[in-house]
Amino acid sequence: MKKAISVILSLVLMMSIFTACSKAEDKDKNDTENMTITIDSHYSSMDSSVVRAYEKLCNAVIAGEKEVKFNAALSDDVYQLFYTCFPLYALVDGVKTLDDMSGASITYKNSDEEHQKLVSEFCAKLEEIKAACEYGSVNASRYVFNVYDYIVKNIKIDNSVVSAFDTMMQGKGCPAAICSVFEYLVLQGGGNASHVSSALEIVSYAQFMGKWYYFNPALDISDSEEKTLKGFAMDSKRAGGMLFFYTDSAQADKVEDTTYDKLENAISYMPENDEINVTLSDGEKFIVNFN
Repeated sequence: MKKAISVILSLVLMMSIFTACSKAEDKDKNDTENMTITIDSHYSSMDSSVVRAYEKLCNAVIAGEKEVKFNAALSDDVYQLFYTCFPLYALVDGVKTLDDMSGASITYKNSDEEHQKLVSEFCAKLEEIKAACEYGSVNASRYVFNVYDYIVKNIKIDNSVVSAFDTMMQGKGCPAAICSVFEYLVLQGGGNASHVSSALEIVSYAQFMGKWYYFNPALDISDSEEKTLKGFAMDSKRAGGMLFFYTDSAQADKVEDTTYDKLENAISYMPENDEINVTLSDGEKFIVNFN
């Protein structure tokens, strides 16, 4: 009788472990399946065959595959998208076009097990941040603000961290990587954003309230409890007055809309329902409204 009970308990324990492992695997699978492959808005009109090949490459990296098939004649454009738009490139050691031009081989920086762990953790972090930014329950412009607000309050400046992947996972990064995170999160929320740079600055170019502005959340990151919006919705002058270029060297449009110019003098802000009440250095108030 005791032996029978022991066997039954062992079986119950094994089933519990199996069930727990299955649930964990299902969760990891759901996290990665929910990950949308996004494209920098500047490349939104790129040939659909290039986009499909890019998506194949990204999905291969998510799955940890060592080879992906696509028309390698498209490689230059595919790799442009991959290294501009996809944060998980940071886990890749190299992508090499196959000799027969049927696709590419992929090598990774980590073991297969560690790679899958990092991909799952990134996807989970992405969903966590989107939830914190109220994705799905606020309109597009409020989501853009919430992403900016999240970054300013949760990410620190650290020039030794240079990729969007590491910045999201570690909560710190260089200004360029922080801008890349901003763009990626905006795109993940269904908005429009692009990575641009001048001779002196790397900033984000994104759509807010139906218009395009420059954004630089790194300007508003500090150790102070009081956060500002100096880098939010900037025209070209506020952004440095220089010409900005996309990652393919095409010139970005100048921004002449000065609706949010007063934010240059912001010293603090407070979200209140559908408005953001901003205090300026001269004591005046400025309202950012999302309706």
